[in-house]
Amino acid sequence: AKATLYQPNNYEYAYTYDDQNHRYFFNTKDFYPFGTNLESTDDLTAFYINNKINFDLLSEDDYLDIGYSSSFKERISRLNRYALKRNQYTGGNGFDYDNDLVNPNVDAIYDEHVSADVSFEDRILLINSVYLPADYFDAEVSDANMYAQAFIKPMDSMEILFGARQVNFSQVVYQYKEDRVNPGRLMQRIPEELTLNKLYPSLSLKYKLNNDNHLDFAYSQTYIVPDLREFTNGAYSHPYDVATVVGNPNLVNTNIDNYDFKYSHYFSETENAKVGLFYKYLDKPIEDTMLQSSSLPVYSFDNSDYATLYGFEFDGRKNFDFIYKSLKDFYISGNFSYTKSDVSLTDEQTNLYSVNHRELQGLSPIVINVSLSYEVKDRSAVISYNKMGERIRKVGMIEVIDDEQFRYPDEVEIPPQLVDIVWIEKFDTGIDLKVKLGNLLNEDTIIKQGSSITRSYKDGTTYSVALSYKY
Repeated sequence: AKATLYQPNNYEYAYTYDDQNHRYFFNTKDFYPFGTNLESTDDLTAFYINNKINFDLLSEDDYLDIGYSSSFKERISRLNRYALKRNQYTGGNGFDYDNDLVNPNVDAIYDEHVSADVSFEDRILLINSVYLPADYFDAEVSDANMYAQAFIKPMDSMEILFGARQVNFSQVVYQYKEDRVNPGRLMQRIPEELTLNKLYPSLSLKYKLNNDNHLDFAYSQTYIVPDLREFTNGAYSHPYDVATVVGNPNLVNTNIDNYDFKYSHYFSETENAKVGLFYKYLDKPIEDTMLQSSSLPVYSFDNSDYATLYGFEFDGRKNFDFIYKSLKDFYISGNFSYTKSDVSLTDEQTNLYSVNHRELQGLSPIVINVSLSYEVKDRSAVISYNKMGERIRKVGMIEVIDDEQFRYPDEVEIPPQLVDIVWIEKFDTGIDLKVKLGNLLNEDTIIKQGSSITRSYKDGTTYSVALSYKY
């Protein structure tokens, strides 16, 4: 498989408010607007093989499943930067930058003052290439897994599934760096490697109290590796914040121990209610952080020492025929989870980040999903509600100025409530119609630091209609 990402026109720019004239103007003095051109190509080769062997050890349902999977991915990523500056050679021939650059459309400014066929003497804005070697990187990711799992049924009321997976993972990022020592100052292609060679076990046990009531216990070990961009020391523009993101080649993988216990009651094959408890231990969790900056925000990533998570969850699905039999095609479904987490920093990190023993970055302690649906053979309609609790968006940092520490609070996100409607109609002609209305409430997403709101924005309401035909 091959995938290509091409982003030719990403702009970063700023408008400054003119208090005297009560308007905004395109600021080219205090902030250099610039554009980026990103090209990235991934080539992926993958295959897997598995074999399932049935054997009557304790029951006729027992089996052994063994397999092997392998993948290899290559990435070539090139980010080019172009700064937009005032023409210092001619001074713009008397151009009034503060009063004449007031067009709110950045594309119109580029068309008129950058892309247009204008002589150098009359050109008021110049584009300069801002090349950083770290903006280029190549990467190779190799992932090979040998796994085996066995299912046994010691009695009709008990099922056991256990196994293990041997992971051999390698991620090499080749970063470009200028050789400032040797003559010629040639580019160096320096590898940064992350390897993982570990056995990850798993175990699940199901006990049926009766046909309608089950108990489940599960244990597993899993892992998370940093994204390729997170693993480079290159800087790139945040996709929607006015900020720069800097990678961290010192990141390591996160190992996770998962424990789950659940009780399930089944009203029917399609209706159930479940309640569960869970506990997770994360060794070296990867978190989004803030770095010191004298101007615009700079984000990065770091491994905390460890984190623990525990909590409970509830999910279920039930129709309304217990109220009236005629309501058997109407359903309510949903889930609720509450998670308490605690992150521990290393001794070194306590001098870098503001708060030790806090919630895990990116985790909402409370998540609610509720859906009301109508389902028959050729028609379904669903209205769904989602709410996620307040969560840490970026880990706050400590800044030292003149030997004095300033502790910046964690940047916190308050997600909006979401309401969506989906209607699907299936016709006898083979045509299916799907109508979706998304984010009907269109509430603000609020970003805070301490008691101050630093940003709020709306994602907007979406509408879509899709037709499909089967023949």
